Amino acid sequence: MLYVCLSAEGVDNAMRQLGDHKCAELRVDLVKPTADEMIQMLSAEEYKYIVTCRPGVYEQDYDISMLETAALNGAEYIDLELERAPEFSLKLRRACLLSKKCKLIISYHNYETTPDAGILKGIIKYCKELGADIVKMACKSNSVSDNARILGLYGEYNDIVAFCMGETGKITRAASVMMGAPFTYAAADDGAPTAPGQLTIKQIKKILDAFESAH
Repeated sequence: MLYVCLSAEGVDNAMRQLGDHKCAELRVDLVKPTADEMIQMLSAEEYKYIVTCRPGVYEQDYDISMLETAALNGAEYIDLELERAPEFSLKLRRACLLSKKCKLIISYHNYETTPDAGILKGIIKYCKELGADIVKMACKSNSVSDNARILGLYGEYNDIVAFCMGETGKITRAASVMMGAPFTYAAADDGAPTAPGQLTIKQIKKILDAFESAH
């Protein structure tokens, strides 16, 4: 499953980015919907949303409030950064349980390197202890061995979305789905990527189609 990362400011602009696709990552910090606008987006049953609000735009209490609101109003997933998880994971976990639908992603981002396998596994364990349904791991790839280390995690876990960022890591964004990730992320074909090395919808579908044809 592909979630299109909405990066355009304004709900109308974001929905134009989404086009005919039905699954999206709603970046509240980029799209900047009001709470009412977000609830209206989430109420459309034909769409599935991952909702996140990365730090730096709003006050932290507002970020967490929007994630809680999303969980209670139709989001498939809400995504909380690991750095903030110890303080807020319990609150958002409760919101997910009340919703009886939404699941909690706890995400780890490393924009410099890919840690060794032992560290990565320790992070996954910690995220699960904090209540994650899905652990997202996005690490900067500096070599092919970094790609292999991230993809190797799928041999032990089936509730992760793990891939590498950066030019070298691009292929892992498609390979993650082949390895068992429940979903991956893509930039809109006419939109700005929301992370280094993020493939567009067309690019990632081309890779996946080629893989299916070969098998």
